[in-house]
Amino acid sequence: MDRRLGRGLGALLGGPIDEGLTRAISLVEIDPNPFQPRKSMDPAGLEELRDSIASHGVLQPIMVRKSADRYQIVSGERRWRASRLAGLQRIPAVIRDDITDHEMLELALVENVQRRDLDPIERARGFRAMMDTLQLTQEAVADKVGLKRATVANHVRLLDLPERVQTAIGQGLIGMGHARALLGLKSPLQVDELLDRCVRKDMSVREVERFVREQATPRVPQDQARSGTAAGTRPGWQTTAERRLQSALATKVSVQADVSYRGEIRLEFYDKQGLDQLLDRLAPQERLE
Repeated sequence: MDRRLGRGLGALLGGPIDEGLTRAISLVEIDPNPFQPRKSMDPAGLEELRDSIASHGVLQPIMVRKSADRYQIVSGERRWRASRLAGLQRIPAVIRDDITDHEMLELALVENVQRRDLDPIERARGFRAMMDTLQLTQEAVADKVGLKRATVANHVRLLDLPERVQTAIGQGLIGMGHARALLGLKSPLQVDELLDRCVRKDMSVREVERFVREQATPRVPQDQARSGTAAGTRPGWQTTAERRLQSALATKVSVQADVSYRGEIRLEFYDKQGLDQLLDRLAPQERLE
């Protein structure tokens, strides 16, 4: 198992990983871990491992436990699959007979979340699976995979985002920093609109964070304050108009109007680049000098 994140199989099983009987076992006598939560593996990664095994052999034994007249994989399923692709007949394996079903499940989950090719959402789902299936706290999960509790908590919080945002993270359209900023928005509609803008305009994490802060602390327009109109009693069309303009212009917009639809639209910018961007959208011409 990859030891960069976790404590390793030895720590989880209470002993060195080479503890037990090592022998060459026929590949056809081995079954995958029945508790393995991940049902598919990256074909390209398996092909690379296959080529390495074909050239150099299996450098590290897999670990199995006896199951009737067959064996079940405890750790090393990728090596087993790649060995079959490479045409091997047998594979070196450490045989352990003292591993319970609960330990098999725990090891499968830990090994799953430590994979190098997992995106933040896949890893978050792995952490959640460990919490739900093994009845662990975030702190206990963090201890088992060798991470800080805050890291586990930040990943798990991503699962509170709408499915569309989770998909965007998995596809690499936005990063974890963008996603964490989106958690600051309470309205699913706002999250959806900001996700579209973030992808379309390739917004930085700081830009997304700034926009979220602005949404969290809306400013009451001066004419509204003078007239004594409460923010909660504004006509719905004004809020809709602001959202549409903010989405199109990528900046803070304030729409102010009376019952006769007489009013003004206020656009904000924070630097010369922001002003230039507004001018390009509203009145394309040469940039200001």
